[in-house]
Amino acid sequence: MEKEFEQINKEMDILWTYLNKNRGYFPYVDDSSIGAKILLTPPYYRAQGIKIVHTFEEPLSVEIKDEMLRIGHWINQNFIIRLCSLIESYQLISNAIKIDFTLDGAEQLNIVRRLRNRFAHSSGRYNPDNSDDFKTMELMGKHFGISIEGRTDWPLAIDTVLERLLEGCKLYAEKKLKGV
Repeated sequence: MEKEFEQINKEMDILWTYLNKNRGYFPYVDDSSIGAKILLTPPYYRAQGIKIVHTFEEPLSVEIKDEMLRIGHWINQNFIIRLCSLIESYQLISNAIKIDFTLDGAEQLNIVRRLRNRFAHSSGRYNPDNSDDFKTMELMGKHFGISIEGRTDWPLAIDTVLERLLEGCKLYAEKKLKGV
């Protein structure tokens, strides 16, 4: 089981690296960047050695900024789907294998599983009228201490949500596979 943990941990690290490299190309861009012709990769990615200079032929428009944000959100959703699929491939959870809520990291894994089901089996958009969506959003608000009031999309920030979900999944895998 030690070897399996080392393997899944390595694969989770690769997923994290790919997520960050992808997001380096499609970073969060706020309104202060509208009109810019050159954007540097944000400090979060630069600190990881992902140093990209975005050069636009025309000044950055609201439409392009919004499209970059939508693509970035889609990339974050893809990370959740792949993370959950990886965990399932090691048979830590499945339709027949339930999450063991006595283990550390179970709450994060539960959120990952719930998000994965939404992203992989629908448009991926948050629907507050859907009871599963609302329950997942409540869990996220409680677990991450973020406001969920009036949200129209899933909170998937890398540093405040995705990184913490990954850490929880790694912890769960370690407890499940190593029995520590």
